[in-house]
Amino acid sequence: MAVRRGAPGLAIAGFGVDFKSDSAGIITILRRRYAPFLAKQGRGLELTVFEGPNRRTPFRPCVESGAGRLKLRRGDFDAEIFAGAGRGKAAIAPNEQCLDAFLRSLISWNLLESGGLMLHSSGIVLGGKAYVFPGRSGAGKSTLAKLALKAGAEVISDEINLLRPGPRGWRAYGSPFWGEMRAGGRQASWPVGGLLLLKKAAAPSVLSCAQGEAFRTVMRCLVNFSRSAEVSAKALLAAGRLLAAVPARRLGFSKDNADFLEFIG
Repeated sequence: MAVRRGAPGLAIAGFGVDFKSDSAGIITILRRRYAPFLAKQGRGLELTVFEGPNRRTPFRPCVESGAGRLKLRRGDFDAEIFAGAGRGKAAIAPNEQCLDAFLRSLISWNLLESGGLMLHSSGIVLGGKAYVFPGRSGAGKSTLAKLALKAGAEVISDEINLLRPGPRGWRAYGSPFWGEMRAGGRQASWPVGGLLLLKKAAAPSVLSCAQGEAFRTVMRCLVNFSRSAEVSAKALLAAGRLLAAVPARRLGFSKDNADFLEFIG
């Protein structure tokens, strides 16, 4: 297979992927869709990519791991990665939705392997710290993010946030995965200042919440495409460590204003 010059490398949440492909379509999409996360080659997983079929089913990705191999599959992608060798191959349909789903599957697995989490959540930056608002569809993630942006706060993502532990505590990383706001994100990271469970209210408030409630919310909002008991155990452990290190509270907010920002921090 010919290696096309200019095939991009990506760096997302501290993980690198060096793409090698002769597909002009895939390379163009990677460079356009993930421009803020482009990185130099030679800093991560070497992934050889072919153009694959654009099937619609199955829609949900499947991730399997074992014997030093990681397999990621969906109707429109099929990848096999040899973790110890730092290389792999993938057949991927040349469209943005497919590449996005593939990368979400890969990064979510990498995060769990490193003790981190990918969460359905909004994330904003205040005072140099990241505040993460986990919630499933309809919880108000995009509404809150739009209000925060209008008020001058930086938004990390209105849909998917990437959290990893480090020597100095948990950090949130810039995310290319967005929802309604459809922004590109940026390459950066911030210490996590808190998790806030969302509740729509007439007036803004921040209240304490039970640790068990916060734990259940984090687990419901976890992005994990593996059915492995081992991976599930890692997710439980990571959620517990996150909540042991980062304060969790409940935020009441109204869709009409950003007054809730004064209550955070």
